Amino acid sequence: MASQAQAVVFLHGIGAGPDSWDAQLTALPDGYTGIAPQLAGLTGGEAFTLADAAAAIRDDFDQRGVRRAHLCGLSLGGMVATRFALDYPDRIASLVLSGSQVRPSPTLMRVQDTIMRLLPERLVAAPGMTKHDMLAVLRSVAATDFRAELSRIAVPTLVLCGTKDRANLSAARELAHRIEGAELQLVPGAGHEWNVQLPAEFNARLTAFYTRQDG
Repeated sequence: MASQAQAVVFLHGIGAGPDSWDAQLTALPDGYTGIAPQLAGLTGGEAFTLADAAAAIRDDFDQRGVRRAHLCGLSLGGMVATRFALDYPDRIASLVLSGSQVRPSPTLMRVQDTIMRLLPERLVAAPGMTKHDMLAVLRSVAATDFRAELSRIAVPTLVLCGTKDRANLSAARELAHRIEGAELQLVPGAGHEWNVQLPAEFNARLTAFYTRQDG
C-alpha cells in the first residue's frame, strides 16, 4: 500500500473514535489512501501521554509497512499529531491540525478538572472511557506546552479552526505563527468537530491542500 499510494493517517479527538473520519476516508484524492487508528492509552487507567500515543502511531506505521505519511488530527488527535511531527520528523510528509492546542489555558483546565471530579461519571466520560481515564488524559493535555518546539516542524502544515470553535481560535493562530510556512484557514460557521458536521467542506479543504503539495 505505502509504495503505491500516499498514506493519510487521521487521528480522532477524545470524545470520538476512528469512525468519526469515515467521510474523509472515502473522499481522499487519487493517489492517497486513508488510515484511522484508535489512539492508544485512552482507556485502561494508565497514565496517558502524548509521547506514548505518538510512539504507538509510529509502531502502527511499522506494522503496516508505512515509511512516511501525512497526518491529520483533530483536537486531542491534533496534539498527538504535533507530538509525532516533533518526535519522528522523518516519518511525516505533511501535517493538518484542526481545533488543536499549543498550551491549554491552565485556569480553564483547572476549572474543567474540578467540574469533572464533581459530576457523575455518566455525564463526563466519553464512550468507552471511565471518569478516571478522562481525568488522566486531561492532566496530560494540561501539562502540554509546544511553544518552544513548534519552530522545529518543517513539513507543509495546514492549520484549521471553525469560527464557532472559540476555545481554540487563539491556539490556531499561534500554531500557524510558530510553525514556519504554515497556512491558517478559519472556517466560517464551523464548530469543533466540523469534520463530522460539515464533511464536504472539510474534505474540500483537505483535497486542495494535498493537491497543492503534489503540484
